[in-house]
Amino acid sequence: MTKLMEYLLEPQTVVVFDIDGVLAVYEFGDLSHSACPDEDWEDYVRTHDPYASSRSVPQIQRFIKDKGIDHVWACSQASDVEAPGKRAFVTRCYELAPSHVVTVAQKAEKVGFLRQLARKLEIPERRVAIVEDTVKTLDLIGQETDCVTVHVSSFFDYGM
Repeated sequence: MTKLMEYLLEPQTVVVFDIDGVLAVYEFGDLSHSACPDEDWEDYVRTHDPYASSRSVPQIQRFIKDKGIDHVWACSQASDVEAPGKRAFVTRCYELAPSHVVTVAQKAEKVGFLRQLARKLEIPERRVAIVEDTVKTLDLIGQETDCVTVHVSSFFDYGM
């Protein structure tokens, strides 16, 4: 097990997962990652629930089971239309409490959420880890906070 995984599993570390491309396999289209162009996504979600058939990631499910759900959150950018489907997916597939599934309007708002979580839990930012698939978001969080930044690829061989 890597030093990073050992740190993430320590009881005093909380782990926050992005949803799209991290907790939810990003396969929304037919033989494609996307069901529609980005600009049409919200209209698509109004008539479809892409998260109803989304697949979870077994390695991350194992990690969360090992970590314990009380020390795990999900935080994802989502519109008001998209948020209920994301929340239902995470609570169904990862058994997180609805209060541990947070949505923000813009990715940059994740910085504020992570800081607020550290304050609420009365832990140093260094004990909050964010797992993302978007390097730009990880870079922003790394520049703006002292949180641990983790690319989802770190979980590819977890539990194997």
